[in-house]
Amino acid sequence: MEQADWDALKAQMDSPWGSMTLQCDQFVLTLQQHTSSKSKSWMTGVYVDGLFKGAWVMASREGEALHDESRRFLRKVSKSLYCRKEVEAYRKVFGKRAADKHAAAKHFYFDPSWKSFNSLKKHLLANNTSITRINEI
Repeated sequence: MEQADWDALKAQMDSPWGSMTLQCDQFVLTLQQHTSSKSKSWMTGVYVDGLFKGAWVMASREGEALHDESRRFLRKVSKSLYCRKEVEAYRKVFGKRAADKHAAAKHFYFDPSWKSFNSLKKHLLANNTSITRINEI
């Protein structure tokens, strides 16, 4: 894609309920603006070949994508398995070294929504060889 196409995509995604379709290698990617129910802010949702499968959000224990669609188009998220309060309680019982291992435990998953257009663009460019804009009438 050329810079003019990226600028048009960014302008479309700045408007409420904007939508854009891209051809990324052999996949048809649909980007749609929607509101987040938690933060009441705009986010860009990703649909691959017109749909989103729940299996795409799963990741391995090491954080690797189980599906090619996850790796290419979705945002990787890591969360701590234990809150700070649980880690402190664990530290009192088992000691600092064991608590540090406990605190390092993470849970990984892939999220289909993007808050930042620039991070979405960077991710798409890094994980796809050819990206073209599909003009819809």
